Order: sequence, then structure tokens, then C-alpha cells
Amino acid sequence: VIHLAAEHKDFGVKKEDYFKVNVEGTKILLEASAKFGVNKFIFFSSVAVYGNNSPSNEDTLPDPINFYGISKLEAEKEVIKWANEDKKRTAIIIRPTVVYGPGSKANIFRLIRQICDGKFIMVGNGNNIKSIAYVGNLVDATLFLMDKCNSGVHVFNYSDEPQLTTKQLVNLIAKIASRRLPSFYIPLKIAMSFGYGFDILGKITGKDFPITAARMKKFATSTCHQAYKIRKLGFVQKYSIEDGLREHIEWYLKNKENLDQIIDSSE
Repeated sequence: VIHLAAEHKDFGVKKEDYFKVNVEGTKILLEASAKFGVNKFIFFSSVAVYGNNSPSNEDTLPDPINFYGISKLEAEKEVIKWANEDKKRTAIIIRPTVVYGPGSKANIFRLIRQICDGKFIMVGNGNNIKSIAYVGNLVDATLFLMDKCNSGVHVFNYSDEPQLTTKQLVNLIAKIASRRLPSFYIPLKIAMSFGYGFDILGKITGKDFPITAARMKKFATSTCHQAYKIRKLGFVQKYSIEDGLREHIEWYLKNKENLDQIIDSSE
């Protein structure tokens, strides 16, 4: 069983929904796996379990700071408990960083869309690290671990290499998309004040605005998560970050009109 389903949105989700989907949903799958004799369970967790512990690796102690991260860590505990009930069972827990690639309409996609549409302005100086993971590499990593790991519990981070700063990431997207970037940036304190304003507006209107205080802070904060264990086992990523970004950008530009209509109608 490969379990990827989760409640993860940062707007409009109640605390209990995170635990109902991420924890109780996982328990249901584990019970079904036990009932039907499934002995290998791959659970996609998240680097959100580390909270503000950045940089991190697999030896870093989890310390989640939001309901999503807390619920993911609780789900991990259920997976570990299931694996420990039978020596024949294998549990592989994968904690990916921000995943991007064709089909994704969040996180890196928002950045790509803003840059391609000429609406991007840097928040902060851009020197913070942003770990990311191309979906093609993550799939390869999953298949690699399924082959390598047998019996017991195995926990892995996954992120692409090299680790880029936000400035490097933004410049690379602009280069691939042939776009020019503004030469100035907005200091984080100023961006946060705008974010708080949109937070209030969001509560009044019930709309999810792209600018929030939490998103401004997250954008300008380092989220560096190293994947030492899988590389120690011999995994080598097939796609470079530039390859992955190009695929995502080309997908967006090819489907831009329909995507913009769908996204704009939901905002």
C-alpha cells in the first residue's frame, strides 16, 4: 500500500479535519492492510513534522508547529505501531519537502505563475534556503526504497540537490521562462504588515488570499531539509532541478488559459 492522501491546505480547514483525515484515515488503511495480509506500507508524511527545525535531516527530532505537522507525526506513530505488531511487516515513511511538477497547482506553481505573469516581487533578501522535490525524482525514490527496505520501520527525508536559495530558485525560473525580475525586494516586516491586513480581510470575506502573514513569513524563512539516508543507500536523482522546473513551467504555459480561469474562479 502506498498512502499519499492527506488534508494539507493552510486555509479553511478545521483542526479536527486534519486529524480525521490524516490520522484516522491512516488507521483505517492500516487496519485494512492487516486484514488482507499486506506486509509493506509506504506512508507519505512531510517535513512539516520538523516544525522550525531547519536545517534538518533524519536524525533531527520532530517538533511540529501546526495542526498539519502534528497530525502527520501522529499518523507516523500509527504506521510504526502497525509495523511493530508483526516482524514480517515493513513500514517506509517518506518525508518529502515541497513537491513540484506538472499537475501541481500549489507552492512552486504559485511562484511560477507569478513570475511568468510578471507579478512577482521578492519578499526578504532571498538568501534563505528552499528545499524542493521534483515529482519524477520522488517517484523514483519511492520505487528505490520499496526495493531496498525489508522488514521493520524506515524513515527517510526526500529533497532534490543542490539546495537552492530563494533568490537562486527565482532566478532559475525566470531564466527558463525568459522573464525579467524586479531589481528590488520588499523587506519582510513590510510584507508581514500587508499579510496581516489580508488575514483580517480573509476572515471577513471567507476568501483565501495569496498574501497572508503566514505565507510571507514562510517564503522568507529557510526550509532546508537534507535527505542523507536515501543517498547513503545509493539513490541518485535522475532529473536536475532545472529539468523539473522546465517541465512544470512548460505545463503551466501550455495550459495557462484554462488554469487561470479555474484558479481565478476559486479565489
